[in-house]
Amino acid sequence: MPTEQVRSRPPTVLVVDDSPTLLLALLDHLSRHGFLVVLAHDAREGMMRAAVAEPDLMLLDIVMPGLDGFEACRRLKADAQTRDVPVIFMTGLSDAKQIVSGFAAGGVDYITKPFQVEEVLARINTHIALRRANNELKQAYQSLARAQEDLVHHEKLAALGSLVAGIAHELNTPIGNSLMVASTFEAQTGEMRDHFAKGDNLRRSELVAYLENACTTTEILMRNLQRAADMVTNFKQVAVDQASTQRRTFLLAEVVSGNILSLLPSIRRTPYEVLHRVPDELMMDSYPGPLGQVLANLVNNAIMHAFDGRSEGKVELVAEYEKPDRVTLHVRDNGNGISSANRERIFDPFFTTKMGVGGSGLGLHIVHSIVSDILGGQITVSSEEGQGTCFTLSLPIEAPRH
Repeated sequence: MPTEQVRSRPPTVLVVDDSPTLLLALLDHLSRHGFLVVLAHDAREGMMRAAVAEPDLMLLDIVMPGLDGFEACRRLKADAQTRDVPVIFMTGLSDAKQIVSGFAAGGVDYITKPFQVEEVLARINTHIALRRANNELKQAYQSLARAQEDLVHHEKLAALGSLVAGIAHELNTPIGNSLMVASTFEAQTGEMRDHFAKGDNLRRSELVAYLENACTTTEILMRNLQRAADMVTNFKQVAVDQASTQRRTFLLAEVVSGNILSLLPSIRRTPYEVLHRVPDELMMDSYPGPLGQVLANLVNNAIMHAFDGRSEGKVELVAEYEKPDRVTLHVRDNGNGISSANRERIFDPFFTTKMGVGGSGLGLHIVHSIVSDILGGQITVSSEEGQGTCFTLSLPIEAPRH
């Protein structure tokens, strides 16, 4: 048995008019041109059929008994199920006020009676094509939005992976120091215990030296273990922030230093340095996770792009009060700068000068989206070739609530 080719549904046109002659004429002409035609004799019947037939377009008469076309169109546009269906008014009136009223009611076009079939077909095809194009654009936008969400998710996972590496690297020093001091003190304590076990005479100077060493050892252990504990607390908060978009009150200096700390493993593999200067008392009520993602992207962007061909470079993060209710955060480097042509496109999606060598072209686009959509701020860039680049974030101290 041959396989039947699946055909897409022909465009559906709903025609609403109180003239049986006109309805039959449009049914004949539109059907012969490949349209599926649904008929209604008045506005109320037309609204009912619109909800059931889901037409691609409506031809709606203005002057009808009972409910007129203007009011019917307004009700259709107020209904979520039918609001997107384009409505072309049919009218025997050429009054400009009537035409304006039709557009105000939600119509997209009008046809004056008596009309030529070719004109009707041209207008129908135009608006059906426009609707299909709009639907395709909506679908494309939704696909891009989903892709962006996936990329943000992957970046969060990558950031958390970097954070774990940072924890291991940073904790290695204080814990290693603690182990070395503790093992040395353990050996000294073992020697002291052996003296007592053998009944050897212990000189006062030996006991004093042991006690002084015990105090020094305890001080070193406490200092290193406290440093390790502070790091764990800091990393834990950064990890929680990076894994969520929860709002909370925080000190900006702590969020900046915590996120820079999480980037240290990758920063230390380069000859570049990252410095930060933030007022200790600067408190914000915002979204530290997305803000940390912005800072990480900007710092990584500077390290990847700013210093090509250079054996040294510096990235600075500097925050200051802009107004009583706003803060300015600068992320600047002393690198190669950005050309004017690239500067105009720098926040565009998929724009990168590193395509194929690690650049997706989405980092700065995501930064722009987070700053404007989540943090409620603005981001600008200033740069001159050979004179470095500065990204400036203007952020409300209290972010808008979503």
